Amino acid sequence: MVIRSHALIADLMTQEKIHGLAESGTIEEFIKRLSGTQYEGITIGEGGDPSITLEKEFYLKFIERMTKIVDIAPKKLGEFLQAYYYLRFEMINLKRILRGKFSELPVSEILGYLIPMEPYQVPDYEGLVEAETFERTVDMLGDTPYSGVEASLEFCKQYDVLWPMVQSLNHLYATAVLKSLDSLPRRDRTLIRNILRFEVNVENLLNAIKHRRMRQDDEEDRRLEELFPITFDIDLHQIRALIDSEDLKSAIEDLGEPFSDILTPIYEGDVALIRARVRRHTLKIVEQGRSVNDFGFNVIMAYLIFSELEKDDLVGIAWGITQGISAEEMTKYLAVA
Repeated sequence: MVIRSHALIADLMTQEKIHGLAESGTIEEFIKRLSGTQYEGITIGEGGDPSITLEKEFYLKFIERMTKIVDIAPKKLGEFLQAYYYLRFEMINLKRILRGKFSELPVSEILGYLIPMEPYQVPDYEGLVEAETFERTVDMLGDTPYSGVEASLEFCKQYDVLWPMVQSLNHLYATAVLKSLDSLPRRDRTLIRNILRFEVNVENLLNAIKHRRMRQDDEEDRRLEELFPITFDIDLHQIRALIDSEDLKSAIEDLGEPFSDILTPIYEGDVALIRARVRRHTLKIVEQGRSVNDFGFNVIMAYLIFSELEKDDLVGIAWGITQGISAEEMTKYLAVA
């Protein structure tokens, strides 16, 4: 399985190939340039936003890759990988559902944004989307492992913001992943733990920046502990300093690397570029993990994470083309840049 993972990594797209796809110009040319790759044969059909259709196809291809690894992996490892990725993607779907309901988007539009996968820990996605109100959708999650989101509903309604509920989902995800790591041998936990720590740190910082807009009397320690229940390298003291600082730039610089560099696009409100830098840093974490141990679990996870980053880049390119963004500009948002 390790040998196969090495071979599969070698079959992933090169940086040159990804950059070439970004230069396609049109969706038709983009699809044409996918010929000869594992994405050959993808079609977009008639009507609708082709970037959304392609996103679904790229997710399906990744899920197919992940499932093939699960099928040949030892039982405990296969169960962990399946749970890790299905939970990860269900979180994306739940966030899209909650954002859609919060913004009162049409049911058909919300459903169109969802990753094409079977529900993992909820009965179905359609019921959540078709609920009469945002509050009813949240109430329906009360009968699932995501019931913790209900605690943030009052805060969301009071200040007309959604991020506390998204933060609650982030907390539930991190808790579940940390718990699931117990099923793996200790030597295999470090890579996922390092990635999770980094992701939690960044999400906490981004939400702390959003929290700067809230009223001061809601920023007491108790409230911070509720909003940021899991912290790692960036603790509550640093989160409070970021929230209270009058000079955002100075506060971010005080965080030190890698966070001070990753967060600089926030000065222009470019969260998409921050996400791109997060993906690039994740790539570094994986490469560091392989440098320590390029066998066993690290190689298997490296293949899946590289595949996921490839998927993200392809989704971004498809969207960029439909928005008329130049290849040069688009490249800034790619993990392989």
